[in-house]
Amino acid sequence: MISKNFSIEEFVESAKDKSSWEVLSLAVDEANQADRMAYRTDSPAASQRYSCHLKRLIGLLRYETKPKRHNDKIYQLYIQHWTA
Repeated sequence: MISKNFSIEEFVESAKDKSSWEVLSLAVDEANQADRMAYRTDSPAASQRYSCHLKRLIGLLRYETKPKRHNDKIYQLYIQHWTA
């Protein structure tokens, strides 16, 4: 896993210089791993929350969905790093 602490900021920091397609691929893999970790770790809530954040980022990258609230942390990271 890219983020050992289930941190979306840590994931974005490691992926910010990659293309959106590369980030999409990494995010899908990372979300799958985080979902699996929910069953193997003593902190399933953290890994599930991390997976949810990644899935929201995947939606932004794949479909360019926009949240109703533009102060959403994931949306701000997306705007900051992967829009022109």
